[in-house]
Amino acid sequence: MPATVKSHLRMLSEERVMSTQNVFDIIFPGIKTRRAAELFVKILYRSNGIATKNSVSEFANNLQIGIILENGELFRYSRRNFYMTVLRTLIDMGFVQKNVPVWDEKRNKTLYVYSRNIFDIPNKPPTVGFWRISYYICKKWNRLFL
Repeated sequence: MPATVKSHLRMLSEERVMSTQNVFDIIFPGIKTRRAAELFVKILYRSNGIATKNSVSEFANNLQIGIILENGELFRYSRRNFYMTVLRTLIDMGFVQKNVPVWDEKRNKTLYVYSRNIFDIPNKPPTVGFWRISYYICKKWNRLFL
């Protein structure tokens, strides 16, 4: 088993999942990647959980140019890294859905957008194993939007 896979599996321990306040600390080990993901989720939150492909592209361009954060510092992140690391990971793990059809009343046509996924999880977590860890990860994700 490659070292990168082993290190990623260690990140998914129950202790780590339970001790983090933020779902991004679990999913993204890199600080810049985590910050880019948090900024993207803020965009999704402001637009009721959906983002058109154009708005995501504009966001990625702004990341490449540089975004001024609340604390006043300039944050830059590569457009390619955003699509390949952040967005692909969120889609692959099921947190974001791609090409979700949404009817646009203004244009009278269907738009295909990125949409956040809210997980239907039980009130009580499973007892052991992967499903228990997944439960807590999904619960932390749902808290971002509910």
